[in-house]
Amino acid sequence: MSEMSRRGETSAKCGLAKARLIAVLPLLVASLCLACSEEEGAPASDAPAMAPADVSPEDPRPNLLLVVLDTVRADAISAYGAVDGTTPNVDALAAEGTRFAQAYSASSWTVSSHASMFSGLRVDQHGVGLDGVYVSPDSLTMLAESLREAGYETAGFAENALVSPDFGFAQGFDHYSVTDMADVVNAEAAGDESMAFFGLASRVAAWSRKRDRSKPAFVFINIMDAHDPYTVRDINRWVPADADARELAAAVSRYPVPMALCRRAPKGRDQKLMRGLYLGDVSAADAKLGRVLEALGAAGLDRNRITLVTSDHGEHLGEHSLSGHRYSVRTPSVHVPLVVAGAPDLDPGVSTLPVSTRRIKEAILCWADVGDCPSPLAADVAEESIFSIWSDRAAEVPGPVREQLGIPADYEHRDPARDACAPDAPVFGELVTMIEYPHKMNWAGTGIFGLHDLSWDPGERSDQRRNSPEVAAKLGAALEHFVRENVMNREPIDPTTLDADTARALKALGYID
Repeated sequence: MSEMSRRGETSAKCGLAKARLIAVLPLLVASLCLACSEEEGAPASDAPAMAPADVSPEDPRPNLLLVVLDTVRADAISAYGAVDGTTPNVDALAAEGTRFAQAYSASSWTVSSHASMFSGLRVDQHGVGLDGVYVSPDSLTMLAESLREAGYETAGFAENALVSPDFGFAQGFDHYSVTDMADVVNAEAAGDESMAFFGLASRVAAWSRKRDRSKPAFVFINIMDAHDPYTVRDINRWVPADADARELAAAVSRYPVPMALCRRAPKGRDQKLMRGLYLGDVSAADAKLGRVLEALGAAGLDRNRITLVTSDHGEHLGEHSLSGHRYSVRTPSVHVPLVVAGAPDLDPGVSTLPVSTRRIKEAILCWADVGDCPSPLAADVAEESIFSIWSDRAAEVPGPVREQLGIPADYEHRDPARDACAPDAPVFGELVTMIEYPHKMNWAGTGIFGLHDLSWDPGERSDQRRNSPEVAAKLGAALEHFVRENVMNREPIDPTTLDADTARALKALGYID
């Protein structure tokens, strides 16, 4: 890369960092917990391989691996057929296991979505992301808690600092390793947007050397490479062939993902540039997954294992004049990959069963002989409607947090990210989507704003309310009732109280101006 290109890339990074510090609420914490790749070509482990360690003969239950590829939409996975060669490691798992074509996240925000995966509850049931609550309460029985109580050794490794003990996600884990918010901010200030300092695969390998080999293991992995800001790479086969590093860096600077909404969203060639950059990051996430799988295999944790790969939410790449995953429950932000390999109750191939990622907990407990079987992922038909929820109320600053951060009681937050959006655009307030496949209906504070048939319109381009009035009336009544009872008029939950260290970290991340 030329010196001019390097200066262009550095300028883009600086511009993006400034844009990130404009927003002041915890939703932007997710955007600031940056995720680029580990150093390319880094080994899976800096420790020598060890002899395989078998589970005790008295405990034949499978090892369990849950991988969340943060911010990866379903069609970015090459096994789904829309793009070529992005994810060979996920593709290999899909080839030997089951790929779910219609999997949807419970929310388009990291904290709400992980809370649903770990608790098995909808967002309106656990409340994380509503009413100023963004920490999973101890009252929730989390997946790792159930598995540890049943005799599993539990370990978690998360590159996303929002998936941390400070946000309630270490419940039930014997070992939990996560990036620190302050470290991420310091690394960004030094111009380092890489997560190489965390060393995910090396941490997994180090834990594997010390684990209790008499117990089956449950391992949770969160990989952040696909999360914005997108990385300008020396080699990226998914960007236009004639695009050079200078042009790519300029696009990253011109379209900071948290701010590139409505009139500011990328279009035309710029949209192609941003899409290619994003797919390059998805490929880096898959490569890191390969190194993690290698580290686990060296410790014997590739045998008698069930592997589940999914995402917490998707990502807009200019569709519907949106970028990123905030302020949306449309398909690009909630349609996620779900691949399972090694599950005894799933037939290999492609499943068209519509499923919510909140069902992951029930499925894993079934496979561990802890919960009811067969797993919900093995059902012949969908049992209920699927709901995904986004709420601006995740961004409310409750009284205890205001005091900890020194926010004046009369301070009114104005989020500049949506300044380019029309007042009636469906990007404000509560957003809910209901899926009764193939139909998907969307609701915003102004009411229902779309009915789509995903079987032929996965991009949500054609509103079918006029063409299918009976379906629209039936689903509309059900969705309005759900929103009224479970979102707008729900029993409020006490707002979050953070410890001092977390409050300081949020302030350092631009929580307030």
